[in-house]
Amino acid sequence: MLNKIRVQVEPIGKRFFLDGSKNCLDALTDAGIGIKSLCAGNGTCGKCRVVFLEDEKRLVTKQENEILTQDEIEKGVRLACQQVIDKETSLYIPASSLSEEQKLQVLGDEANIEVDQVCKKYHLKLKRADLSDMQSDFSRIQKELLAEHNEKVEKIDLEVLRAMPEVIRKNSWEITVTVREGEIINVEPKDATGRNFGIAVDLGTTKIAVLLVDLLSGDTVDKKGAMNPQIRFGEDVMSRINYAIENKDNAIKLHRIVVEKINETITELCKNNDIEKTSISEVSIVGNTAMHHLLIGLPVRQLGLSPFVSLTDKPLSIKARDMSIDIAEGGYVYLLPPIAGYVGSDHLAMVLASEIEDKEGNYLGIDIGTNTEIAMKSSKGIFSVSTASGPAFEGAHIKFGMRAAPGAIERVVIDNDNCEPKIQTINDKKPVGICGSGILDAIAELRKVNIIDQRGKFKPEKGCVCKDTKGNFQFVLDPDINSGNGEDKDSKEMKHIECPEDGISINQKDIVEIQLAKSAIRTGIEVLLENAGLTFKDIDKIIIAGAFGSYIDPRNVINIGMFPRVDLERISQVGNAAGVGSKMVLVSAKIREKAERLAKKMDYLELTMHPSFTDHFAKSTLFPDPEDII
Repeated sequence: MLNKIRVQVEPIGKRFFLDGSKNCLDALTDAGIGIKSLCAGNGTCGKCRVVFLEDEKRLVTKQENEILTQDEIEKGVRLACQQVIDKETSLYIPASSLSEEQKLQVLGDEANIEVDQVCKKYHLKLKRADLSDMQSDFSRIQKELLAEHNEKVEKIDLEVLRAMPEVIRKNSWEITVTVREGEIINVEPKDATGRNFGIAVDLGTTKIAVLLVDLLSGDTVDKKGAMNPQIRFGEDVMSRINYAIENKDNAIKLHRIVVEKINETITELCKNNDIEKTSISEVSIVGNTAMHHLLIGLPVRQLGLSPFVSLTDKPLSIKARDMSIDIAEGGYVYLLPPIAGYVGSDHLAMVLASEIEDKEGNYLGIDIGTNTEIAMKSSKGIFSVSTASGPAFEGAHIKFGMRAAPGAIERVVIDNDNCEPKIQTINDKKPVGICGSGILDAIAELRKVNIIDQRGKFKPEKGCVCKDTKGNFQFVLDPDINSGNGEDKDSKEMKHIECPEDGISINQKDIVEIQLAKSAIRTGIEVLLENAGLTFKDIDKIIIAGAFGSYIDPRNVINIGMFPRVDLERISQVGNAAGVGSKMVLVSAKIREKAERLAKKMDYLELTMHPSFTDHFAKSTLFPDPEDII
């Protein structure tokens, strides 16, 4: 261990060594320690707090001075992304900084899918080669497939060809071959026709949903959600694009870590279900255009520059091994086509799964996430927009925001008489923060009971708020320490008591973040309606998709003004429709063809070029009038 730098990490009791000086955040993540970071190490999110146990006199950066309190600084708290480990160090990672297990929405509403296999397996009992029959192994298989199964095969994967003679001869010329579009992509011993599996992936900016699918029945065997590890390089698409274009190594890293996470999840699903990875014939992956490009190693610079053009709008079939995805040797990864620079194949998958193309009338399909894509189907066709709703609904940029993990406040109701909040936390744990659905609930309730006005400003005369140490108003959400009413009931004078230090609260900046996010979505809807010559009253159905969309209360979507006041029966929440769409094209060649035709029919509107964009956005920041609240 000569010249190695020893690092001791508490409370997890992990020790590791560095070869030389290294950024603290990079050192921790490279050591396999899950620590929160949402800003690509720029020191703006404040999530990667650590405590240097023996070196509290460390220099404090400008970013740390802006994010941390003086008390935190004096106690040795620093931001891991802003510090360098250059000597033996002991540090403590608070629970609030460790990555948490998150409540993830993996699957959505599924219709029955008629299986039309892309990858087909055939059991063959070949005639042994001898001196009277010396045709090649491949020719022998070709003839048997055509004669017994009417399957014409023109080619074979090179690596499968190399392994094939041993498989044939070790198994007495009894094998199973997997055929995909005229190519043999796998050769297995004996009769393996009953085990043919695929993997459907929805590669989100924040989350990854992975489904293990039986390609014979179309059933989902198992599923798992995971955080997208790229999030440490930026919580939004543009941050990751900027990181990738800094240098080639950064782009490679973004590709590598997400592939590793997909492989890790596939391995876990296979192990849990006693399935060999060699039985997985195909992987289908959908995602936004940036995720699509980064996954397959395409340049992304053009996605960050006007006019934000995708490199391709065609479906792709790529050998899984060329992407380092670990399945059957000759297996493929299939990627649906992106629609535009900021409308990806995940949006196409959502439109496909929700079947809005086939519906009579006018339909809105909204996939709410870090980027929110919206589709409008009317007599004019299907038009889509992408809105920069940002990560506020995921808990980012919110003072006490967190992801949907145990202890996160996910439901809020405020008593109009005494301002006291009632909360529900995930797994009924002690509240440690607030996730997206809780934030939306809280702000909708603040408006409903008139604690904030139409512009989102706190109304201190209501007597329900307290002040932080800087004199800014807040509303405390934890019922056990909520100050109740900021009004002295005896004197009837406002006292605006000081907020408790450990109270989970909503502040003015949090409200602004939600205003910007909901305004972006509402603006996208209004532009699509204007383009179609419709009003909200003309919409027959509003379909809300996505993980966040599964957990929100539709009433509060209306009460914050993301939608105007509409009949709740017209709103349908369908879960992870993009994941369902990914599964549909995995199990059915006919649906795959339908999706590819649908992609060509969909039109993209660039919001910022629309003449009424600015007016719509400004109006949409306002919260509803009292009569429009339900």
